[in-house]
Amino acid sequence: MITINLILSLVPAIVIYGLAPTFGLFLLSFSTPIIGLTFDFAGFNIPFSDLLAFLSVFAWFIIILYRLIFRPRERIKLSFPLLFPFGCFLAAAFLSLFNHPNPGAGLYYIVRWLILLYAAFIFLPHNLIKKEKNLRIVIWGLAIASFMMMISGALSLLGQDWHNSFFRLKSIALLGIYPYGENHNLIAEFLSIGAFVWLALKEWTKSPRWQKIYKSVFVLMLSAAIMTFSRAAWITIALQLAIYILWKQRRYLKKQGGLIILAVFALILLMMPIFWRMKILQESNISSTENRILLTEIAYETWQDKPILGQGVGQFTNLVSDNIRFTAKYGEPLDSHGFLQKIIAEMGVIGLISWLFLLAVLIKEAITGVSRYGERAPWLLSLWIAAGGSIFFQLFNTSYYKGKAWLIVSLALIATELARKKYGKN
Repeated sequence: MITINLILSLVPAIVIYGLAPTFGLFLLSFSTPIIGLTFDFAGFNIPFSDLLAFLSVFAWFIIILYRLIFRPRERIKLSFPLLFPFGCFLAAAFLSLFNHPNPGAGLYYIVRWLILLYAAFIFLPHNLIKKEKNLRIVIWGLAIASFMMMISGALSLLGQDWHNSFFRLKSIALLGIYPYGENHNLIAEFLSIGAFVWLALKEWTKSPRWQKIYKSVFVLMLSAAIMTFSRAAWITIALQLAIYILWKQRRYLKKQGGLIILAVFALILLMMPIFWRMKILQESNISSTENRILLTEIAYETWQDKPILGQGVGQFTNLVSDNIRFTAKYGEPLDSHGFLQKIIAEMGVIGLISWLFLLAVLIKEAITGVSRYGERAPWLLSLWIAAGGSIFFQLFNTSYYKGKAWLIVSLALIATELARKKYGKN
């Protein structure tokens, strides 16, 4: 049955990527936040977004194989972006298998999450997107998905008690399914990405009317992210806006620094009602903070036991389930809410160094791209801020190996490469 289902699913994927690969990437982009809709294949539960990612990679592999066999004279040039830094992180994951109590499960985790992440959301886009217009089409997939998520979050307010209980933007169920997940952080995470994606689209259009529309969507999306009352979103958005304003107004800030400080102080005063509302939330949400502190303690204690290679990739939830304090107080084990704790516990110092090396390469690419080509390609700044916000959010969340966090990073890299080819000679 699983073979028949996969074949039936794979046929349209091959047709799409064979005839219209950009449309296939658009669908992949649009699906990235849809993690609540899942399918079962032979006992394996897989979200819709990951199923589409798997089918996309498999379809592209079949197409390449067809070209090698039936068009041997056709030149096939493949690109492997981030191969060395990502390869170092992958090597650290394989090394951690030496400490893994079940190496087979660890190997499956590497293939299921790390290799699929690279293949579907880094390798595939870089080899299919060769023109700026194609890049915009794929970015529109993220933009439309974030807009629909914002609408669904706004609709959730209609069924909440605005007077006697705390209200916030959160997921709504469709036919009993939460397509974007049930946790409000999952909405906040993607909205903080989507807001700056819309700002990048604004930079691409020359119509003043459409620029105003895109800016309005940007403001609404940031407001929606703030109204989720996600602490991680608040910190992320504050950092994103600070970087955006500092870069855009860097020349003006040198002359009017005092006025800017006064404006920031006035903004804080205007935000005091929201801060007050947030304080009420924290009083009833203290268990969430204690939960994360305990998860961090578990990560530190297990790292001390095996500091070099860690406990084995994918082991964090098992480590939590072995902790009597956590299971007695909270019950079902959780994955790490933050990539630092997860990597240090699972892959030790080697894994953490390789991950930080990967992030350093991305930061260098962002700074170099924006500083060299940002004036002529202003969308680079917004794309890299969206990408940076996506990665920064994973200091507090669990989407570290998911397409919803990494596709925007890949698209920012592609945009930088296209800008380098277009403006590099100048």
